[in-house]
Amino acid sequence: MDRNTIIGFSLIFLILVGYYWWAAPSEQEIASQKRMADSLAKTEAAVGKSVEKEISADTLKSAVAEKDSSLLKTIYGGFSKHFGGQPSEVTLANASMTVSFTTMGGRPTQIKLNRYRRADSTDLILLDKKHTEFFYEITTKNDVLRTDRFNWQIASQTPESVTFRLDNGTGGYIEQKYSLSKQDFLLDYSVKVQGLENEFQRNNDLKLIWRAILHKQEKGMQFENQHSTITYRVPGEHPESLSSSSPERLEKIPGNLQWIAFKQQYFNATIINKDGFAQGSNLEWKETREAGYIKDMQSELYLPYSREKEKTWNMSFFFGPNSYKTLQAVNPGFADHELHRMIPLGWGIFGWVNRWMVLPIFNFLDGKIGSMGILILLLTLIIKFILLPLVYKSYISTAKMRILKPEIDQIKEKFGNDMQKIQVENLALYKKAGVNPMSGCVPMLLQMPILFALFQFFPVLFELRQKTFLWSTDLSAYDSILELGFHVPGYGSHISLFTLLMTISTLIYTHLNNQISGVTGQMKWIGYIMPIIFLGVLNDYPSGLTWYYFVSNMVTFGQQFAIRRLVDDQKLHQQIAEARKKPVKKSNFSRRLEEVMKAQQQKTQAKPRKPGGKK
Repeated sequence: MDRNTIIGFSLIFLILVGYYWWAAPSEQEIASQKRMADSLAKTEAAVGKSVEKEISADTLKSAVAEKDSSLLKTIYGGFSKHFGGQPSEVTLANASMTVSFTTMGGRPTQIKLNRYRRADSTDLILLDKKHTEFFYEITTKNDVLRTDRFNWQIASQTPESVTFRLDNGTGGYIEQKYSLSKQDFLLDYSVKVQGLENEFQRNNDLKLIWRAILHKQEKGMQFENQHSTITYRVPGEHPESLSSSSPERLEKIPGNLQWIAFKQQYFNATIINKDGFAQGSNLEWKETREAGYIKDMQSELYLPYSREKEKTWNMSFFFGPNSYKTLQAVNPGFADHELHRMIPLGWGIFGWVNRWMVLPIFNFLDGKIGSMGILILLLTLIIKFILLPLVYKSYISTAKMRILKPEIDQIKEKFGNDMQKIQVENLALYKKAGVNPMSGCVPMLLQMPILFALFQFFPVLFELRQKTFLWSTDLSAYDSILELGFHVPGYGSHISLFTLLMTISTLIYTHLNNQISGVTGQMKWIGYIMPIIFLGVLNDYPSGLTWYYFVSNMVTFGQQFAIRRLVDDQKLHQQIAEARKKPVKKSNFSRRLEEVMKAQQQKTQAKPRKPGGKK
């Protein structure tokens, strides 16, 4: 492995280590976040008590306990007859999902995705009854009316839809309608207010509370937790997300929200409002200590209402996979929704590489190849073929540097520790021989965006989920051929065979590259340390990624073997010899660089000597 390659891999490693160090919260931050969460909980409890009027805090309690209809009517008016009671359950189902509802609040309580299973082979319940809340807070003349405290009537029902109604006994009502869309994973939803302009306080928007504690769906907690957060979009902008590494609360968002999503690694629950929720929305997620659950998602959204006699808000729910093609094809009544951008394919150039190169190639192969492992192999071959010109150029540069190495060693031996003189002489040698030492580094740097892009691509690729290949039972999770029964720091508690094969092949590649480049000394051994470090780093990563790296190494072996058979070292010697005969044409940059280096050297030599013969 030559010096440029080692520098490149070292930069990759330092960036990865730096990212994990930067993303991981310190013990002080964790303690601070806990104190903040406790403080927020106390504040919210105090605010909740202050929001409810005295009549609600005291009178309501006694009214419910004594079933005093007159007191309830004083508080809730005509709505009081629907307060409490025995709820009924309603279910809507199609091929993609089963949605359960309760008349207590006229709301969905459980979402089951029929086409998928959890990692433990149980039903994939995206949102469950115990850990989901969905209700409106409406400020009336006497109280804050919470819609989930009232038993709504079923106004109409078909196999594909259900309509819940809460009336005030004088012709006014609130109505919620849910309809299974013809599109997979989409549930159309509308809210209608009729004849209640005198019930509600003036110019007070309807406050929608949606909360859910997300259940663990995948094999390992690390990546599911890492990719679970709240994502939202303001019309005209790309989606944004709350931090996924530490709890975060976003208050009073100034723009109208088009949609918000409770997003996990491979699934999401999203509410979409074509006309946008009113300004002032609050979004937050918290940690949860409940076993089997990962994060507590909370949102406060507002539907604009100015006491119109009749008002309808049309919305949609998406309950389904984080599949780029699926989300891109969703049509909730408008095209410019960018739901597919909630999938984190990388920032900057890495996202661009994934969206415009890797993903199109993958989508082209998907559906044509039955095995996802074979598909990854073909994807690797295509990408390596695209990069072949860069690999060839890098090899030629390395071979030329190997030819010049004896002369470079002579220069180093001649001038000892005088690095400035060595640099001047090396530069002169490169110019005379027609060799650019950077020509080997630049091709590798051009390959790095693809390397980083794929590092982010495979952990979020839904199509890998629960796809088997060879000994791997799930290419979206790590493959384990042996559970150790104990935890090894920096490695883990299992042995991933794909990661092990990737490491062995990288060590072999390093050995062969050292022979090609002729590198010696400490630089020779540094190249062997990096693969060992990555053995621990990638042990928990999706086996689809480590399978890709292993295949990539094997293809690289084949490319280098073919190039070595095609490239004649004697011809390279002749090219260098012929280049030496030609007059050297120095660019302005090279001339100035040499002048600066010579001036610096003269300045160093001109320094007065200290007593004892030292400068």
